[in-house]
Amino acid sequence: MRTFSGFTFMAYCHLLKAPYHKINQIISVDPVTSEHELTCQAEGYPEAEVIWTSSDQRVLSGKTTIANSEREEKLFNVTSTLRINTTANEIFYCTFRRSDFEENSTAELVIPEPSFKFPENKRTHLAILGIIPLLFVALTVIFCLKRDVRMMDVEKCGTQDTNSKKQNDIQFEET
Repeated sequence: MRTFSGFTFMAYCHLLKAPYHKINQIISVDPVTSEHELTCQAEGYPEAEVIWTSSDQRVLSGKTTIANSEREEKLFNVTSTLRINTTANEIFYCTFRRSDFEENSTAELVIPEPSFKFPENKRTHLAILGIIPLLFVALTVIFCLKRDVRMMDVEKCGTQDTNSKKQNDIQFEET
């Protein structure tokens, strides 16, 4: 029985020292509002609060949710989200701070450059669909015109050959 209580005591001490080291980060953009949504998630013990700051040390307010981890260690799963209007290359920090502990864990989130996307507009799709058949018709007309020019050149050569043959025949008859 004494071993069991010693094990329990050791497990409890282990939980007191479970820092929020591995911080998962997600940066997304709301397509409707163009707001950036920054998310930090980590597991640790004891419960931690998350403090969001900007690169100029302004404290920002995010929304934090805390749940029990599904892992065997029974850690806290802390997720915090910050919604903010910002520009590319801005830097934000999420800090997991446990009360009564000096050690904090911080992650740096850098807003990425926007990636180019085709506008999600029905008019754009219709314009693209309209241009494709138009290009096909234009290429067909150009091809046909070039072919007709070649045929006209061949016909001219054939006409000259016929005339030259008649002239040769006349010359042979005269001699």
